[in-house]
Amino acid sequence: MILKSKKINSRYGDNIFVRSWKPEKYDKVIIIVHGLGEHSGRYKIFKEFLKNHKVAIYALDLPGHGMSDGKKGDIKKFDRFLDYLEDVLIHVRKKNLETPITLFGHSLGGLICLSFLINRESKEIHSAIISSPWIKLGLEVPKYLIGIQKVLVNIMPSFRLSNRININDLTKDNDINFKYSKDQLVHDRISFRLYSEINKQIDLVKERANRIKIKTLLYHGSDDKIISSESVDILSLLINYNQKIIFDKAYHEPHNDLEKKEVFKKIIKFLN
Repeated sequence: MILKSKKINSRYGDNIFVRSWKPEKYDKVIIIVHGLGEHSGRYKIFKEFLKNHKVAIYALDLPGHGMSDGKKGDIKKFDRFLDYLEDVLIHVRKKNLETPITLFGHSLGGLICLSFLINRESKEIHSAIISSPWIKLGLEVPKYLIGIQKVLVNIMPSFRLSNRININDLTKDNDINFKYSKDQLVHDRISFRLYSEINKQIDLVKERANRIKIKTLLYHGSDDKIISSESVDILSLLINYNQKIIFDKAYHEPHNDLEKKEVFKKIIKFLN
C-alpha cells in the first residue's frame, strides 16, 4: 500500500490534513474519523490488516487535531466537524467516482459519523462502522467540574482543561499506550465549548438515530473505562440495519488492543 498525505482546503479556508493508504487495485473505500486528542496517523494499523482486501483507506485529522489547522481541543460549533468531514468526502468521491464508501468513526469520531449520517443524509455513504462511540461516558466527571463548565461555557467558551483520559485505559497493550504517551501529535485538551457541543449532539443522536438507513457495524470493548459499552446497546435499539459486537475484555480501542485480530476479522467480514 502506498502512503500519501495531502492538505485540502476546507470551506472555511483553513487546511484539513488527510492521509491515504491505497493498493494498486481496490473496490472499496473507507474514510476514518479519529477520536478526541488523537490523529489519523494512529490508524496505520488498518493498512496492515486491510492491505490484502482491496480497500483504499483515507483518514483525516479533525480541526484542532494532528496536522490540521485549529485550536487544540476546541470547535465553535459541532456542525463544523460535519462540514470538514463533508469536504473530505467530496475530495475522496472525486477520486473514486464509482467505488462504495464506508464511514468509520471511533469514540468522538463515532459520534461525528453518526451525526453526519443523520443530519447530512449523504447518498455517497454505502455503510458505516462505529467503534466505541461517545454516547455514554464510562469515566465519571466530577460534579464540581460539571457545575463550573455550565457557568463558564458562556463566559470563557474556549478555555481548555485536561480530557482526563488515563492512557492505560486505551488498550491492554503497553507498547501502544507508550507510543500514545510519546506521540507529539496527540493532545489532552477539551474546551468548555467542545464539551457542551458534544453533550448536545449526544442528545440529538439519541433522538434521531432511527433516521440512519444504511447497514452499520457497532462495536465496543466490554472493559472500556472511557466510554461505556452501553453506548452501542443504546444505538442498536435505534438503528434498524445494524450489527452489534462486544469484544470481551477489550478496552477503549479494540482495533489497537490485544484482541485486534478478531476485531479486524469482523471488520473485513462486514466490508465484504
